Amino acid sequence: MAATSSNVIIRHNPWQNVWRSVVGDRLLAALILVIALHLTAAALLPQTPPLNSAAYARWLSDTQIRFGGAFGLINALGLFDVIHALLFRALLGLLGFILIARLADRLNDWPRASRFMPPPDHPAAQLDSERATATILARLRGYRIRTNDDTTRADRFPLAQLASIAAHAGPLLILIGLLLSPLIDRRIDAVSAIPNATTPIPGTPYALNLIASRVDDQGGASLALLQDGQPIAQGIAAPGRSIAGAGFNLYVRDLLPALRVSGTDRDGQRLDLQTHVESAPSNEVLLVFNADRPDAFFAAPKAGLAVRVSLVGAPTDRVYQIAVITSPGARSIVNTTVKPGERVEAEGHRFAFEDDSHAVVDIVQAPAQTIVVIGVGIAIAGLLVCAMYPARCIWLTPTETGTRIACDDPDFDLHRLTSTETQA
Repeated sequence: MAATSSNVIIRHNPWQNVWRSVVGDRLLAALILVIALHLTAAALLPQTPPLNSAAYARWLSDTQIRFGGAFGLINALGLFDVIHALLFRALLGLLGFILIARLADRLNDWPRASRFMPPPDHPAAQLDSERATATILARLRGYRIRTNDDTTRADRFPLAQLASIAAHAGPLLILIGLLLSPLIDRRIDAVSAIPNATTPIPGTPYALNLIASRVDDQGGASLALLQDGQPIAQGIAAPGRSIAGAGFNLYVRDLLPALRVSGTDRDGQRLDLQTHVESAPSNEVLLVFNADRPDAFFAAPKAGLAVRVSLVGAPTDRVYQIAVITSPGARSIVNTTVKPGERVEAEGHRFAFEDDSHAVVDIVQAPAQTIVVIGVGIAIAGLLVCAMYPARCIWLTPTETGTRIACDDPDFDLHRLTSTETQA
């Protein structure tokens, strides 16, 4: 971009001064610094837990004790909930406005950068060299060379301009993705995936199949995402490790205990069992347990028995209370505790309890994350190219004693062009 020969218009035009301030580097750097300080506070200070009254009560008590009299000030500044604080969101909005302005400024400079512009009357840097123009041009790498009359112009169009546009468009895409996230992303929590059974995902045409209930010591489970009964994605999911397919990310929140129960009658024949009246009789039933459902029931209709199974103690202990009741009559005949792998006998009938697990799966559909990832990639590529090939114009004009070199970049050392050791 050619420098103007006079800055009188800029000095006497307040709107031009405001625009230059908005698209300048100082305001952007100051804003990024303030946002970075907010994010640092979010990392260092305990943030308010969302949508959980019990967790919020514990957090409030612990935080007030920890910070004492400073709690009120920090809370008023919104530093205990930085992401949702009005000030932080206003800063992100201002950042988006500045990025749009700077992007528009770069796009507006594109036609001027593509044309041959003569050297400014007052360049940012200038040097008279005894070297010939051809010698200096031979030292330039990665520049577009054009000559008009006696002046030669070297610039990095369009690579440098494209990189600058990408460096601004990328962060803008990130902000757009973050803005759209609450509107288009959705989350389905605590879907219970039963081993070797199809579990529909609420509100979608998809289903889950838990292939193996426990595969490693990190709480991983082998899950398959099904559509019309056919797997479209499969892998091992665990806390912090997801599998993806059809726009969904599947996370295993927890592996909780389950019991696989079978029974035999007095003659050793398999008993038909049911978990509820509408269920089809089966030789084997699966009972699942969690914090909200510590009890499970099944019945052996032909034996006239109903069984209640209760998880006792912590889920990791896997100890169960077994209560067998006659039906009809509701007479309790067995009340004991078992561990997985043990058997219970009731009036000659035997029930076997085998250990199993079911997965509690969180399902996230986040198309906005794709926008964020694309923005991150574009921003990184743009910044890297800008660092390696900054936008710069160099004019070479032959003189009686050599070449006059002018440049619009005040930080570029023109002596590099005349040095015998380095190349520009």
